[in-house]
Amino acid sequence: MEDINCEGLPHIRVLAGENTSGPVYETLPARQIDEHVYELLASPGLTLNLARGDIVNIADPLAPAEVLKRGGNFCIHIYDADEVSQEAVDQLERDVQNQLGGTLDGQYKGNLTFSVPGHHGIYNVNGPFDAFREATGVEWYFANIYVNLDDDDDETLLNWWVDM
Repeated sequence: MEDINCEGLPHIRVLAGENTSGPVYETLPARQIDEHVYELLASPGLTLNLARGDIVNIADPLAPAEVLKRGGNFCIHIYDADEVSQEAVDQLERDVQNQLGGTLDGQYKGNLTFSVPGHHGIYNVNGPFDAFREATGVEWYFANIYVNLDDDDDETLLNWWVDM
């Protein structure tokens, strides 16, 4: 997977959730396909159920982006890595690229977002992320694999990667 320089590219706003002040949006680089329909050029760092390459409809700004077609990538989030050295982050980025062909799509303070091709299967992408967790104590999460985003106890999988 190729790294993308997002500077100068068009960006869209997707609903990431709500807080006490109202809707929270995330801005993502995207390529317009049709009215309200876009291909995401990077995985989001905040919004769940989306990943690089997904084709989404954002016609309703108060609703989550509707995934029309999966782009074939896992979105992996790492939060609370504020105390982790940049060297450890750089090593993880190299390992994800070399072992999985994935990319570091975003880094903001202690939050990291990766895209990893889904053809590896859900159980074959763990290596570099588990090594990072063992070295740093910081957990990682799949952000686009669960059916029910509103229930943390429901681990029903979307299984979009099964037929890849």
